[in-house]
Amino acid sequence: MRWLILFLLAPITVLAQDLQGNDTASNWRVTHFESHGVWNSICDEREEYGALKQRCYIRRAEVFSYRPNFGAQYIFITPAPDGVEIEFGIEPGTLFSHSGFRIDREQGVAWRTRRPGCLTGLGCTFKGPRADEIVRAMLEGVEYRFVFRDRHGQAQDLTWPLQEFDAAWQDFQQQAQARNLLTSQH
Repeated sequence: MRWLILFLLAPITVLAQDLQGNDTASNWRVTHFESHGVWNSICDEREEYGALKQRCYIRRAEVFSYRPNFGAQYIFITPAPDGVEIEFGIEPGTLFSHSGFRIDREQGVAWRTRRPGCLTGLGCTFKGPRADEIVRAMLEGVEYRFVFRDRHGQAQDLTWPLQEFDAAWQDFQQQAQARNLLTSQH
């Protein structure tokens, strides 16, 4: 359980530092938290140099392997200057099958990536029109499918249902707009 908690906090480790960069307990205060199935819509805030800093995001994290061969994967959707940014947290050494990183709909594939960084855990971030394309596919899709070998060589097949993503997306947009964090309407 300790590793699960550490993993869920790992994507925001940099944000859990004080303003001088020292590792400290996070001083972010959660101001909004809604669960929509496996999708969480979250907003929080803190004071930075005398000004209030706010953020909102959609998060999904899954631990697929526990000790001793811990493994997990996450997605963060955050406001960006040109819409939203989507970051997938994939462990280095992960190897996806040829069509194993995709969004499925009732009748086939709605979206897939074959970007080398995404398929090998080297980095997987989408911005602008590419992020918009993924959000549209998530709103129309049935499930995310991740078929891969983890960094320990174990076969994995994760399915993230998308049935309640629309509710999380609407909540995220409403909360981010209320805080003036989204620059364009999606």
